[in-house]
Amino acid sequence: MTPEEISLGASENLLRTYFSLGLAIPNSTTLTDEGYRACLGEFEHPICNFAAGLHLDPWSAKQLASLAASRKAFNVYAIPGDSPEHLQELLHRCDFRISYRLVQMVAEPIGRHSGPMVVRATDSESRLQIAQFMTEQFFSRQTEAFRTRVATATADATELELYSLLSYGRTTGGVMLCPGEKVIGIYNLCVASASRGLGLGKELTAWALSEAFKQQKVVTLQCDSHLQSWYEDLGFHATGMIEVYTLSKPGRGDIMSGT
Repeated sequence: MTPEEISLGASENLLRTYFSLGLAIPNSTTLTDEGYRACLGEFEHPICNFAAGLHLDPWSAKQLASLAASRKAFNVYAIPGDSPEHLQELLHRCDFRISYRLVQMVAEPIGRHSGPMVVRATDSESRLQIAQFMTEQFFSRQTEAFRTRVATATADATELELYSLLSYGRTTGGVMLCPGEKVIGIYNLCVASASRGLGLGKELTAWALSEAFKQQKVVTLQCDSHLQSWYEDLGFHATGMIEVYTLSKPGRGDIMSGT
């Protein structure tokens, strides 16, 4: 694969993951426009209220702004491969502002791994258990009702694979993989707070790279910029930026998404 093909494959993997999670929320639907694809849901959170796959012109950008204004929570994801080149300008003209950025990273797979046991969740009960573990790590400050809804959606998005990292018979970490034709995506990689600083995050990442090696696929992930050097030490390199936009609305702060 060429560098451009790898970057586009990483972007396609992200889209597949986000829409899989969004549509796993009950009563969520998709809206396809010439300039974008959107997920719309009753749950007032960007997990099921967002647009991505952007190929905007001035008219579709205004339509997107109108759609965002009709939702209490809505993110727009601008990812490598979107168009046109002045996409940021089009969004700014329609009162979208960057809420945060993520670094798109990829790595070639590696063939060796030895470490703690990683087990795939293969039924609904085990999927829900690891999904609950993940939401507890990422959304500890949110309400229990919120965590339950996100965990249920994560468990119900069955095309996404969920894995538990086991240490002495208990779950100390977790990761979600999105298998694509040529790219595997790493998402929701997390370690229990009591087990951090022991190298388990590196063990999980190394395991994912070895799984990709078995399938001869490139690995992709998205991370905050402060984690970029950590992943670079594990063999990843940046291929672009993911810019997350929210619509400027008087009297409201940004609503943060967590994937």
